[in-house]
Amino acid sequence: MKADIYQEAFKDFESSATTDGSYLGINKAVKEQEAHIRMKIEEKLTEANLRLKEIKARVSLTMKGNAIQLRATLPLKPGDTNTRGRQTKQYQISLNIPANLDGLKTAEEEAYELSRLISRKCFEWNDKYLGCKAAHKVDITFREIYEQFEYIFFQSRKRDIKSEHTLTEYKKVLKREFTSDLAVNKNNIEISLKKVDSSSKRFQAIKVASIICKYLEIDIDFKSLKLPIKVKKREIPQDKIIIDGFNAFEKYRESNKHKKNPYGHTYLIYRLAYGLIATYGLRPREVFNKPNIDWFLSEENIDNTWKVHNDNKTGAREVLPFIPEWIELFDLKNQNSLELLKFRTDKIKTSSQLTIIVDKNSQWFKRLGLGFKPYDLRHACAIRAHLQGIPLKAAADNLGHSIEMHTKVYQKWFSLENRKKAISTALNEKDELQILREKNIYLENKVELLTAELEKLCPTPYKGAAKSTKPTFVG
Repeated sequence: MKADIYQEAFKDFESSATTDGSYLGINKAVKEQEAHIRMKIEEKLTEANLRLKEIKARVSLTMKGNAIQLRATLPLKPGDTNTRGRQTKQYQISLNIPANLDGLKTAEEEAYELSRLISRKCFEWNDKYLGCKAAHKVDITFREIYEQFEYIFFQSRKRDIKSEHTLTEYKKVLKREFTSDLAVNKNNIEISLKKVDSSSKRFQAIKVASIICKYLEIDIDFKSLKLPIKVKKREIPQDKIIIDGFNAFEKYRESNKHKKNPYGHTYLIYRLAYGLIATYGLRPREVFNKPNIDWFLSEENIDNTWKVHNDNKTGAREVLPFIPEWIELFDLKNQNSLELLKFRTDKIKTSSQLTIIVDKNSQWFKRLGLGFKPYDLRHACAIRAHLQGIPLKAAADNLGHSIEMHTKVYQKWFSLENRKKAISTALNEKDELQILREKNIYLENKVELLTAELEKLCPTPYKGAAKSTKPTFVG
């Protein structure tokens, strides 16, 4: 497979740790990978030029923008002149070879061929070297791009379960919005994007289109094509509703035990996942993607943390429970349920297999008629953290968010009920502080009265007695 050469280049790549799951955070990670591949291309270019030099080839390779060019001293082009009166001149020949690892191999082969022509004095300025018959990428159709998209995508990305999932989602968008026999050019891309009425779907389409445009060197101002984001009303479940939702699994099991239940004991897996997401604020994929069950059950795990594997959206992190008592309430340390989860997740080898179990988890929410989605449990943790007064940085790191993303989440889903709670808590705290201040003033006055009474009873202190001091209270 063509993409293997790029994955070989990623063997020594290690992404920097991030807790930013936003588009900007993910885009930063992509840019790191692009920079790594660019460095590898430059290294391979240097190696290719050394090989050319060793055989005394009269051609070298150079990278200009997104293309690799051949550099050589050649007879003058038709109609060209040399200011020094010579019949030769140094030229950079563009054969429309892309600046990628595959293109580098092609460019080196072309350099050997050109060097042989020069050595034999057989070189002529034909259509190939004049660029008259250069193949233009813009002649490709959307349907052809769809077939090549995996190759294009992994030219600058490390292949892992995260990137494979992203590829699957992007290909869905590509097929839905762009698959046709039209030529891929600026006009047709813009027309296709303007047909997408949904702001979220257009945003996804723009992300896919930007990859295509980068590959084909098409310049489009995507900012002007974005639609305003419309926030749908969404009620994040309160703690009581969350607890009721957990209990709904067992109720469903009891109500169907007389039937030939097709789900068997698998419901235990999804009930466990529900409890883990609600307690730790995990992304659903962080439950099913390589869970560290051994650590979760370990006696060394005194803080009852959940270890998120590095192959997840924002990399590895160790998550503390937002509500520790729910570990017991939801029976999260149940060895039988955890073994079932491990048995099921150990079978997951591909992104599509992981997507299937994540989708099944969502289906259980619908089956039980809960009225909310798995991610709402995670949003509930973000809001709860704010109400609990947990510092933003601590809460954001626990959720695998940047501070900006975390703030955006709880502000977006902060309902009237939660605002009431926050204000009520603040007022109660204020009332308690006022009570303490009033009590302090009372005690100060009491001490002054007692001191005056003492002075009346004992106007002359005993010889050698320590001088009394009035206690000081903080107001």
